[in-house]
Parts: sequence; structure tokens; C-alpha cells
Amino acid sequence: MFRFQVFACFLCLFLMDMGKGFSKTSPPVYSQLEERQVVTLHADFSVSHEVTKDLLVMSREGLDHVRVVLGYDKLRSIESFEAEMINPLTQKSLLKTKLKDLRDVAQFSQVNIFDDNRLKIYEPSTSVFPVLVKIRYVMKSKTNFALPTWVPVPNYNQKVKEAIFSVVYPEQLGLKYKEVNLPTEKRESFETGLKTVSWIVSDLEVQGKDFKKEDDYRLLLAPVRFGLEGVVGEMSDWTGLAAWQYQLNKNRDKLPDAFKAQIQDMVSEADTDFKKIQILYQYLQKNFRYVSIQLGIGGWQTQVAAEVYQNRFGDCKGLTNLMKAMLAEVGIESNYTLVYAGTDADDIEVDLPSNQFNHVILQVPLKTGPIWLECTSSTLPAGYLGEFTKGRHVLVVREDGGYLTQTPSYNTEVWNTLSSKNKIRIDNQGNAVIESAVSAQGNFAVKLTDVKYHLDARQQRDFLNRNSGISGLLVNGFQIDLHQEDSLPKADLAYDGAIIKFVQSTAKRHVLKSFLGKITEDQLAFSNLFKTEEYEIQLPEAWQSESQLPQVDRKEEYFSASLQSRLDGDRLLISTALQIRLPEEFSDEEKTNLVKQINSTFDYSLLFLKTPTTSTLPNP
Repeated sequence: MFRFQVFACFLCLFLMDMGKGFSKTSPPVYSQLEERQVVTLHADFSVSHEVTKDLLVMSREGLDHVRVVLGYDKLRSIESFEAEMINPLTQKSLLKTKLKDLRDVAQFSQVNIFDDNRLKIYEPSTSVFPVLVKIRYVMKSKTNFALPTWVPVPNYNQKVKEAIFSVVYPEQLGLKYKEVNLPTEKRESFETGLKTVSWIVSDLEVQGKDFKKEDDYRLLLAPVRFGLEGVVGEMSDWTGLAAWQYQLNKNRDKLPDAFKAQIQDMVSEADTDFKKIQILYQYLQKNFRYVSIQLGIGGWQTQVAAEVYQNRFGDCKGLTNLMKAMLAEVGIESNYTLVYAGTDADDIEVDLPSNQFNHVILQVPLKTGPIWLECTSSTLPAGYLGEFTKGRHVLVVREDGGYLTQTPSYNTEVWNTLSSKNKIRIDNQGNAVIESAVSAQGNFAVKLTDVKYHLDARQQRDFLNRNSGISGLLVNGFQIDLHQEDSLPKADLAYDGAIIKFVQSTAKRHVLKSFLGKITEDQLAFSNLFKTEEYEIQLPEAWQSESQLPQVDRKEEYFSASLQSRLDGDRLLISTALQIRLPEEFSDEEKTNLVKQINSTFDYSLLFLKTPTTSTLPNP
């Protein structure tokens, strides 16, 4: 009994130290993990995944580390699950959980309207700490098309005492993998036609929430030969995966004869391929709804084009396939293209040919350069993709296999240009009215497209009030006109409004404070900005400047800025120009500091005096 009490005392002290962290600078430790995972690939392309983990939870925060979420659908099943919660000091079992005890819910995706995904969730609670939780479960997949990624440290504030990951597979299937930052080397063994590859790590660094994502440990897996619901393929390179995708969709692009005649009629007066693309793309946008459908192999095989036409809706695959079929009808070749989509999403691992995609777009290879179409959008102009799929490596699918290429990054000046011309008239009370004409192209034009199509009139006016070039502006009337030059979106915004107390007056002087709108980090989302502004300010009287009018001419490594101002009779004329070019590796912190630096460049005050009257002039 004495030995047990001494052991318990030392254990409690140890756990208290872990909960606080081992030093003042290291993150606190909420749990300790020992884990073993075994992924077994079978000759019939099915996969078994066995996970065994022991978690020593030190605090309530560590309960999040115990949570297990298991997805299942037509292709995946949960073979078994068991968990036990134990008091480590007394070794007394507190709670046992089986598969039937898990909470079962539908998995509602923001993008998938129809799917068969469900979740089993293990989420225990306890007021006893420390607590030991032992978990074991086995998953089964009917396909090896997608294999799990191993992240040895799955949670922040978790100490990984030891983690083992093994893959067992028949040599004829083949296996590819990519090690990212792993502090260990693989171990290999062979037995009766099966190859086993294992990775073992121990005593890894505890990660806090400030841990950099690019420094994390990961192991990426992919098969060489694979099968999905009886459709077998090989992806030793990207061409192999593209060839499999092409065969999966082959002969699913047939259209009804009546619709073919309608297509020909729609483009009968178009004199260029781009105009034909534009006409058919706009027809698709106006007449078909995006409804995501992910059921079994349907997650990869497109719907039949004739069905999409008849139903008037489809997912990204179905709408892209329909657009491809329409273009083929007028003699324009296009290519079904796989992409990993998402705003700020990471690019794929180009050196690991594998299933890394979640979306489909269309590439039209014209002689002047490829035109890209986002067929799920009802507002984007033809030829523009936007943030959702910009600057990504994509897999172009062709009859001969296909190839890897990149979508546009839209990070040059022509895609990030804003210009405005403004006329302001000031009354005797210092209030002002303004008339503005703003021209936007590229990414800024698409922003105005979203404003026009996705916001009502009140919301549009609120947006303009918040994002105008002048602080304190209250917009009255406005109009947004959209157009494009080839693939380049353009927008013209005209508005008028009022600015209360634009000028502050005292008995002797009138003060016009800095009113130029500040740039934001959002405007640098594409790492490039070219912005010009012109202001013609009609003064109520012929004021004279008390001090020299501000002038700016600044050239730095990543930006250049200029400001010119002058008085022309009773008009104050101000013009600014700002050009920003940032490298791809520019960090968020550097961007924040640069924005502050640029905004301070245009921060000034203008002081004016009334023109002297004859009664105050000195005697001659």
C-alpha cells in the first residue's frame, strides 16, 4: 500500500508538471498520446485501417483530444469500435463504450446537397482528472483510391510519447508516399508477398497554436494501382490518373438533337470563338442551378449531359460536362479539369500523383491562351476563376491522358487596377457633396459583381459607405455597370453622396483634414495593386493655403506612392498614384506592417485661410 501511495504521489506531481508545461516558454500539455495505426491494402483494392490509442488526459481541455469522429458511407464502413475510460491512480474502469453507443448524425456539407455521408461520434465527458482513455477501432473502405494521411501530432498541446504508423500491401498494387518533416526513417519488411513499411516517432515537440503549419509532420500516401467500384486504374504518374478519369466519363456528353439546334442558333451571329464561349457560358449560368451530388462513384463520375439538360441542375462535374458538350457542338475543344478548390487552400503536392482534388472546372485551349470557366458560378464572367481556384496546379483530362498545369494567379497590375475621378463641392458650413466615377478591372471588378448580384439595394449602399475612398461619405444614388474585355472583367461605379463637416472651420481658418481612403489587407489578396485617384474640390471662396500643400514622391522596395496637390483659383486639385507589388512569400505580418506604412504616407492635414478682405488690407 505504501509503494502504491508513493507512486500515486509521484504520478500526480508529474501530471501537474505536464499540465503546466515543462518550462515557462513551452505550451501547456493537456494530454499524452501513445498510438499505433495499421493500414492494410488488399488485393481486391479494399483497405482496412486499425487504430489503437492510449490517451492520458490531464485537464478538461484535453477532452477535445479524445473526441473521435468516424465517417461512413456507401464506400466506407466502421467495422468495430471500443473505448474505455480508466482512473490511472486506481486502475478502476469508469466507462466503457461500444460502437452501438456512439452518436450517429448526418454529415451536412456546405457544398454537397445530396450525399450519403454519416458520422459516428465519440465524445466522452468526465470530472475526474487525470483520466486514461483507451480507444480501438477498425475502418473498412471498398476502395484504395484515397488513403489516409498520417499526422503524428494530431492536436495542439498534446505530448506524443510514441506513435507508430504501418502500411501493409501486396507488392503488385504498389505504394507511393511523401514524408514531410518526419524526424524518422521508414522501416521495411517482407513476408509472403506482402510488404510492410513503418514509421515510428517518439517524444515529439509539443505544439502550441502558434506552431507553423508548414513545419508540421505529415505522411502522405497514394496507391499505384487502384480500383473504384470495379473501375481499375493506375497512377504512377499524373497521366495515368487523367486517363482513368477520362474513361470514367467517356460517352456521357451526348445532347438531345433539339438542344443541339438551339445551341447552333444561339451562336449563329458570333464571329469569334471567345464570343461563342461567352454566349454559351452565360446561357449555362442563367438556366442551370448548381446542386452538389456526391454518392459513391458519383463523387468522381459526371452525370450524363442529357440528364443535366433535362433536370436543369447539376454538380460541378455535371455542369462542366454539359458546358464541354455545348462547346463541342460548335466545334470548340475543351478539357475537363480537376482542381483542389477553396479560398486560401494549399496547392497540391505535385510530386505525388494521387487523388488530391475536390472540384472540377473547364479549360478551353484557344490559340491566344487557355480560357478557364467556373461552371458552378452564376455571376463570374467567362474566362475568370477568382480566389476559389486561382494559382493552383490542376490536372487537365484529355483522351490521350492529360497533363498538370496551373490556373492563372491574377497577380499582375492589369488584374488589380482601381481608378477614380471625384468632384467635390463644399458649402459655407463645411459640408460637401460629391460625384464619383470609379473604374475597376480584374479582381476589383469581380468584387463589384458580387456586390451587384448578391446584395440588395440597402446592402449595396452600406457597402459603398464602408468602402468608399472618403471617410464619412453617405451615398445617395449609385449605379454599377459590368462588362469585360476578353477574359478581363471590368466594372464602372458611379455614385453621388454627402459628406458632413468635410471641412472644419474656426474664426480665422478652415481645416481640411486628410480624407483619402486607406488601403486594406484585403485589397492585397492578389499581391498586386495599382490605384489612382483624382479630386477636384470646389471651394466656397478663393482660399489661400496657409502652408505648403502636401506633395509625396516615395519609392520603396515593394511600393511606390505619389501625391500632388495645387490650388487653381477656387479649386483644389489632388491626385494620387499607388503601385504595390509583393512577392509570393510575403507573410501576413509583413503585409500588415506594409499597409500601415503606406497609409501613413498619405496621412496629412491641409490648412487654409480666407482671402483677405479690403478692410483688413494694410494702408498703401
